[in-house]
Amino acid sequence: MEAKEITARLADFIESTEMSDIPGHVIQTAKLLVSDFLGVATAGSVEPSARIIQEVISEQGRNGKATVIGTDLRSHPTWSSLANGISGHTVDYDDVSQPMYGHPTTAVLPAALALGELLDISGSELLKSYIIGLEVAVKLSYGMNPAHYEHGWHSTCTLGSLGSTATAAKLLGLKKHQLRAALALGASQAGGLQQNFGTMIKPFHAGRAAQNGVLAAILAQRGWTGDQNILESPLGFLHVFCGEGRFDGQKCVNMLGSPFDIEQPGIILKKYPSCAFSHPAIDAALLIARDPQYEPAATEGVEGHIHALADQILIHRNPQTGLEAKFSLEACIALALVDGNVSSQSFTDDKVSSKTVKEMMSRVKRKIVPGAQNAPEEFGPATVTVFLKGGRKLEARVQKARGNPENPMSQQEVREKYLDCCSGILTERSIEKSLALLANLDNLEKIGELTDCFRIPQTRHE
Repeated sequence: MEAKEITARLADFIESTEMSDIPGHVIQTAKLLVSDFLGVATAGSVEPSARIIQEVISEQGRNGKATVIGTDLRSHPTWSSLANGISGHTVDYDDVSQPMYGHPTTAVLPAALALGELLDISGSELLKSYIIGLEVAVKLSYGMNPAHYEHGWHSTCTLGSLGSTATAAKLLGLKKHQLRAALALGASQAGGLQQNFGTMIKPFHAGRAAQNGVLAAILAQRGWTGDQNILESPLGFLHVFCGEGRFDGQKCVNMLGSPFDIEQPGIILKKYPSCAFSHPAIDAALLIARDPQYEPAATEGVEGHIHALADQILIHRNPQTGLEAKFSLEACIALALVDGNVSSQSFTDDKVSSKTVKEMMSRVKRKIVPGAQNAPEEFGPATVTVFLKGGRKLEARVQKARGNPENPMSQQEVREKYLDCCSGILTERSIEKSLALLANLDNLEKIGELTDCFRIPQTRHE
């Protein structure tokens, strides 16, 4: 394949792929991912970052058809996609792609939901556009990572912006030059810096990715122009975001839909609301915490053995807030060892600053695994070693954390996560109705029936 064909090949995949091209088991998994996102976004809708953007949207007026999850607001798709992308990522509980080192659904699905409500689409059309957008976002990483991610870019926003553009363009029926102009618009809006991990800006990256795609497709539909070879051009997406000679454009497109990434290697559902690079270490620490020989009071020291990229991303060594703790190896191990459990209640400011957790964190030392300087294909492995009084030692190693497609959560665990995320925000009736509709999403005539379940009767903004 010639380099000049890369953008054209990507656009052709977006334009030509139909539901009949997508295997049934991919559609079933996509339904699960949609359900997981809507639960996580509901939980995130009450977080401070989500509330702030909801207030801004409320001030702009209520003109629009697109639902802002967890509120009674309806807005223009550009605004609702921003808000729902933020809500979907603010708890850091949303699904993740290993090759992408990012969160594809929270970047892509809010665009599909927002435009889908405007266009009054079916559940089948929602799933098709979502699957295509996710596929684009993740497959781009095949030719761009590890260089792209190692350089400090947040893939959720950079690659996610093109994924959401693909989704929005599919829904609006863009073709040929219009579609490639939309990709150029999405590419020029992409950004996101890892330095902002552990702050409100990280979920903003997800919201912006979703919003970028919606705006790109709408502008292109109205005649906005853009470079027709934005991926491979000398000053285009691949060169700028990876650096000369550090990408392979063919790998970005030569496996599109063959297989779909939802199928292989699969998308990770998060068991814990923290950075995915922390999950193998959390699982290892929990194995130790549940060992009958383990005594928290007898703990003298702890070592967390991780690879170099995990060390780069788990940026906070002495976190002061719950948000920072989500990106701290020391905090995640300490929380697991202190409580024998890690949940959405673990990452509060009060919990992280408590005496017992602070004391345990002070005992945790991170060790970088020798020979793992190049970015691995996996978030693991991680090994946790606990040194107890009297010279005793407990150790556990985890390669693939719970929620990985090769170590999947059970159906009961997935349901419990959804119920935990939605309870106290949505009514029991709305929760049960949403579950029924999600189970039959591919046969749902209008997605508005589903999105109505995630509206509440009164706003929090007035």
